[in-house]
Amino acid sequence: MRSLFYILIALLFVSCDNEAVGGSSNENNTNPVINASTFSDISAVVQDLKSEPQTFDLNDVSTSSSVTGLGGTKINFNANSFTDSDGNSVTSGVVIHLEEYLTLAEMMKNNIQTTSNGQLLVTGGSFNLTANDNNDNPLNVNPWSVSAQLPIYTDISGFENQMSLFVGEVNTTDGTEQVNWVQANNNESWISEEGFMNFYGLNLGLSNCDVLYDMAGEDGTQFSVYVENSTDPSNFMVWMFINDFPSVVNITQVTDDGQGVQAYGGSIPVGLNATLVVIGVDDDDYLKFGSLEITVEEDDVYTLTMEYGTSEALSLLIDQLGG
Repeated sequence: MRSLFYILIALLFVSCDNEAVGGSSNENNTNPVINASTFSDISAVVQDLKSEPQTFDLNDVSTSSSVTGLGGTKINFNANSFTDSDGNSVTSGVVIHLEEYLTLAEMMKNNIQTTSNGQLLVTGGSFNLTANDNNDNPLNVNPWSVSAQLPIYTDISGFENQMSLFVGEVNTTDGTEQVNWVQANNNESWISEEGFMNFYGLNLGLSNCDVLYDMAGEDGTQFSVYVENSTDPSNFMVWMFINDFPSVVNITQVTDDGQGVQAYGGSIPVGLNATLVVIGVDDDDYLKFGSLEITVEEDDVYTLTMEYGTSEALSLLIDQLGG
C-alpha cells in the first residue's frame, strides 16, 4: 500500500507539471491550451481596442447648448448651429457623438497617431465630434458656431504658447485606417490658466491640440523594426510611445526588403527615448504582443519579440505606457 501511495503522489506531481507547462495533462495533446485572445486579423485587434463614443441628445438646438465628456472636454454650440445635407437649419432632434483621446494610451487604442505628413507632433490631446439627426443622417455645423474647452492631460511644459488646432484626415491603406493631422485655418485658440485649450471656430470631425516638434539644430535619422518569426508586416503593427515629449506614432512604412517597417527618413531626432510596442496575430488567430525600450542613435535596426497574451493584458500594457 505504501508503494502505491508514493506512485499516486508521483503521478499527481507529473500531472500538475504538465498542466503548468503545456496547459493540459494529456501528454499526447498536440494542441495545448494557449492563454491568449483570438482575432481574425490585425484589423480586428484595432477595432477591439477602440472605445465606444459618448452620446448626447439635444432636443432643442434653437438656443445655445453644450455637452461635456467624461474626460472633461466641453463642446459649446451656438443657437441654430446645425444644418442638414441640403443646408437647411435643424432645430431639434440632434444626437452628438463625442470621443475623447486625452492620453497617449487613448490615442493609441483608438488608432490616433500624432504626426503631420511624417513629422512628429507634440500633443495636448484630441477628440472626435460628429452630429446626426434622429434618423441617423449626418449633420453639418455653420462656420464659427462651435467652440470647445479641451483639458490638457499630457505634459506639454514648454510648448504651451505654440499649441494650435490641427484637424485630422483619415486615410485608408491596405484596409488599415491612419490619421494625418493638418494645421487648421479660420479659428482661434488659446490656453487658459486652468489648463484648458480653448478652440473657437471648430468644425465636426477630428480635432487636436498640437505643435510640430522643432528639430532645428538636431540630427534627424530613422530606424527599422523587424519582428522575430514574422516576416509579413500585414500580420503585425508597431507603435512608438515617445518618452521625451507626448507623442505616439504608428510605424507603417515597409522596409525595402518587405519584411519589416521603418520610420520616415530624417524624421526621428538622434537621442530620442521611446518604447516600441508590437502587436500581431499568428496563423492560428492567437493574439501576440511585446515591447522594447529604445534610445535612437542612428539608422538603428531593432528586432522585437512577441508573446501570447489576452486583450486585457494588452490594454493594461498600453495604459502603463501612455497613461
